This record gives sequence, structure tokens and C-alpha cells, in this order.
Amino acid sequence: MKIATSLGDMFMSAAYAPSGRATCKGCQAKINKEELRLSNILDEDHYHQEHHFHADCFQLKPAFKNATYKDIFHVENLSKEDQEKVKAILEKLQKSQIKKKPQQKKVNPKSKQSKPKKSDVEDDSSDSDDDYKGEKIQKDKKQSKTLKEKKVEVSKLSELSQNQSDEEKPDVFVLYDDAQKEEFRKIQLELEKKSAGQLKQMLKANDQKQTGNKGELIERIADCMIKGCLEKCPNCSGGRPKLNPIQKVFKCPGYMDDTEFRYCNKVYGPKDLKRIPWVDI
Repeated sequence: MKIATSLGDMFMSAAYAPSGRATCKGCQAKINKEELRLSNILDEDHYHQEHHFHADCFQLKPAFKNATYKDIFHVENLSKEDQEKVKAILEKLQKSQIKKKPQQKKVNPKSKQSKPKKSDVEDDSSDSDDDYKGEKIQKDKKQSKTLKEKKVEVSKLSELSQNQSDEEKPDVFVLYDDAQKEEFRKIQLELEKKSAGQLKQMLKANDQKQTGNKGELIERIADCMIKGCLEKCPNCSGGRPKLNPIQKVFKCPGYMDDTEFRYCNKVYGPKDLKRIPWVDI
């Protein structure tokens, strides 16, 4: 099971150490060759980070508090005895990380509450007209605010097309015509209303990369909606080709295969890669 984070895909791995070079992040001692090793791995294109542990030193990431031992990569390659050991370690760590419910603030029943003054009660009837006027003013303000928001949205759309410098424009614009650029900006405005979590769910449903800031997520989705989702590299079957806006070509950097990075560097023209239709959720 992989968990998408802001830095990349995070997952757990269980294996027998291929050498005695790795150091346990828990006790700082070396992990012997062929010894059972549990790892937290973070993988995102060229960025790769591995934290290895002795089985008894393993530290569970909060993101995996509901994971099962079968969600751990390569656990099926262990002996049955070690599979049970991993399962027991995971369950123990999950129980120890159950968070306590936050304590609610106690309300002092003796605390004095302000009582309405007699004069205030007597003036209620005289204030009814003022209340009506106040409600009408609030209603007018809301209507005015709605009109202003619509005007702002229109002005934002024009600003995106007129005031953006070449450096601020998305790289994909080098492959777009004017009509596609206009459609792209409209989609941007609509996607701005969604949270980063919702955007990542949309990308996940279409098997696309889910890392990056909100602006990057929006640009990725807008491009997929207009031109379709890029397939994985046909040459290595694991990497995701990236656009070089200067040369107007796509190049696959490669991908992380278990513990080794597989380089590809295959170059494609804009029409060489298959585009898969975007699926709305």
C-alpha cells in the first residue's frame, strides 16, 4: 500500500538485508546480512529516501495506522515465521499509537452569566422595527457581495490571459492553441474552489501523479482534461515522461524499482505518446 504525501509516494517494505551496510535508524547499529529488515521508503521520481530498521526497532509512520501486514511490500517473500513476526510488530505499534481523546474544557457551573437588564426587556418591542431594517440591510449586502464575486471571477479570467508573464504560464502552453489556453484558464478557476485533497483524489482515480503544491495539481488536472492523461513510458513501463517546454518533447527519467533506480531517458514527440481520456469523479 502506497500513501501519497507532499514529497512523494510513501510505503513500507519487509525483506532480508542483502548486505551488512545499512544502519538501523532506531538503534544506529548495523543490520546484518540476511537479517529481517523493515523499511519506510519515500519515492518521487529522482528523489528517493529509505529508512531501514531492525524488526524490533521499527518505527511506524502515522499514515499507516490502519494498514495490515499484507500492505507491506515484499512481505510475502518472507518465511511464515517471519510473516507472523511482522504482523505482531505492526499490530503492537498500531495499538501503542492510538491517540487519546482530547480533553474537553470543563465549564464552571458557578460562573456568572450576564442577565438581561429590565430596561432591555422593556425596549424589545421598540427594537422590532430596527431589527427589520437591519435584516434588510444584511440582505442587500449579501446580494452586493454576490455581484462583486462574479465580477472578480470575470476579472481574474481576463488577468490570467492578459497579465501573465511567460515565466508564469504553464509549460504545457507551448503545445496549446489559443482556444485550448482559454479553456485551460477556465478550468483553473473552477479547480481553485476544490481542496488539495479533492484534487489528489481526482488524480488518483485517473492513475496520475498526486504530488506537488495545489497550483501544480490544478495544472496537471487541467492538461489531462483538455488533452487526456499521459500513459506511462512505453519503453520502460514504469516512468512518467515529462515535458521539456524548450525542446517541445517528452523525456522519461526512469523509475524506482524496489531498491534500485532504473534509468530510461527515452525521448518522445508530442504525438508519440498515447493520451487516455480523463474520467470525472
